Amino acid sequence: MGGSQFKCLSSVSPLSSPRAPAAGSHSDRQQHQENSAESQDAVEVAWEDSINETLEKEVQETRKMVSALQALLLHGSLPEDEQDVPLTLDPGNPEQQLVVIRTRLDQSMEEAQELKRELLRCKQEMRNLQGVKEAQQQRLCTQEASILQMKQELLRASMTTDEINNQNAELQWKLEECNRLWGECKKESGQKDRLLQQFKQKLEESQKLQSEMQRELEQKNGMIQELMNGDLQHIPMGAEDNGYSYCGNPSPSMSGQAEEVQLLREALRSLRNNFREHDPQQHTLDTLEQGIVSLIDRLHVLHTHRGRGKSPRRKGQHTDLDSWPSTKIQQSSASSYTKILYFSGKSPTPSMITIPKRLGEVTLKDVKAAVDREGNYRYHFKALDPEFGTVKEEVFLDGAIVPGWEGKIVAWLEEDRGEERPL
Repeated sequence: MGGSQFKCLSSVSPLSSPRAPAAGSHSDRQQHQENSAESQDAVEVAWEDSINETLEKEVQETRKMVSALQALLLHGSLPEDEQDVPLTLDPGNPEQQLVVIRTRLDQSMEEAQELKRELLRCKQEMRNLQGVKEAQQQRLCTQEASILQMKQELLRASMTTDEINNQNAELQWKLEECNRLWGECKKESGQKDRLLQQFKQKLEESQKLQSEMQRELEQKNGMIQELMNGDLQHIPMGAEDNGYSYCGNPSPSMSGQAEEVQLLREALRSLRNNFREHDPQQHTLDTLEQGIVSLIDRLHVLHTHRGRGKSPRRKGQHTDLDSWPSTKIQQSSASSYTKILYFSGKSPTPSMITIPKRLGEVTLKDVKAAVDREGNYRYHFKALDPEFGTVKEEVFLDGAIVPGWEGKIVAWLEEDRGEERPL
């Protein structure tokens, strides 16, 4: 069998193939030689592999045949036969017995070697299985760690989801709150728009009223100018008496003038009530009222002074004597009147009025009547204290005497808000 294989291999050997004719250039020949060497090496490697496989197969078949012959010698039958007939040895032939025993020993040794090889294979398989087991356990541990990590990530993801849901709920609540506030702001904006329209209408009405009041104020100023001109023209000259004349009765128009002055005061009061407390027109009204008071004082002084005229017969002889009664009358007239300078609200400009009473006789009731302000006010007056010097003294009894300062009364009016007065 081996000889036939050798014949087959020798038949395909490259040594028996004919040599290729030499043709072409030197490079082609060199390349052809290299290709031939490579193909020869490949064939030799393949031939050696096939020989090794064939030898291994023949060795295994030989071993099987030797085992079968040993079994045949020992048992008298082949291993594949079912009948197991024991081999009877001749007791008188020790060589035969020795051969059989040796054969059995060789067979046992062969079986022992086979069993050892099987044991080694089993151990190797066990080692491989142990390695696979350890690898599987390592992989299992890795997978368990991965699963644990995935569970942790899942837990974190669920916690993040819960947190996001809570944030969404909070944002939803904030959105609803913002919508509610926006609705309220929209409602308030509508209300403020309506109030703005109302304020615009009131402002227009106030401007119209202010223009009307301005016209009325101009009319009142014209009336005051006419009254002043008329009073200066209608002051009567009395009869002569020792160089002086005295008008015992006032002019017939005095009562009418008093009524007109009262009407002017009422008109000023209505004008003052129509303006705000800090309106610039308040200063104009204060100036107008002060002018009216000064005009009344001047008219009264003119009536007093002009009632006592000088005699034309003594005009040149008694100049010094004629001037004395006038000065005396002026001093007595001025001393019978008291000027009141008062500040109202937060206006820095004071107002001035005159009361026909001497300083030290003016009461709080007289001041209230002269100021003529609607509402409740607290009255503070500038006074001199022997211990503290200049102070502001509050007077709240109508019958109390108002303190003076340097020949006049200085007062401050503050709106009464119901606060308790200190004792």
